[in-house]
Amino acid sequence: MLLKICGIKTKEDASWALRCGANALGFVFYPKSPRYLNPSEAREIIHSLTVDCIKVGVFVGSPKMPPPAEIDVLQLHGLRSASEICTFGKKVWIAVGPSEIKFFPDDDLLIDTSWGRGITANWKTLKSIQRPFILSGGLTPCNVYEAIQLLHPLGVDVSSGVERSPGLKDPDKIQQFLSNAKRAVHEFDLKKED
Repeated sequence: MLLKICGIKTKEDASWALRCGANALGFVFYPKSPRYLNPSEAREIIHSLTVDCIKVGVFVGSPKMPPPAEIDVLQLHGLRSASEICTFGKKVWIAVGPSEIKFFPDDDLLIDTSWGRGITANWKTLKSIQRPFILSGGLTPCNVYEAIQLLHPLGVDVSSGVERSPGLKDPDKIQQFLSNAKRAVHEFDLKKED
């Protein structure tokens, strides 16, 4: 399962997230976000990593310029149709709310109704989604276990839910989030084996 810590701004947070079990890190390239990094800052963090992971560049709209070469996936928010997607040869996740899924019939989805505000979606309505998706928006160490047990997403993506304040990560929350997520995945895998 994808376990992504998003809004990474420091080498220390990146390293800690990976040590705690994250397998994906998100770097926000949206200048109005408190989690914004410029490409050179993101490259510096990525080059410091000693553990391989999926490096995700988060954009509002499609990027106008090629993203850093070190980025593996573009996570695109705010698109209205598949015709707006510009991939620059990268894998793409489209971040949408449930009502927008129909506009992206062939794309990989990240369900997010929060946009970094920590607002949890109505998970019961998400159970009706008939496609694989990554879950984001309002996840915390306290609810990620329940979310995975209920929805069985391809992955979970957290930013504000593991912060002390916008853009400042909390190491204890990162550790708790990933521990609870891994426990939910392990228990689900055991059920499948039965």
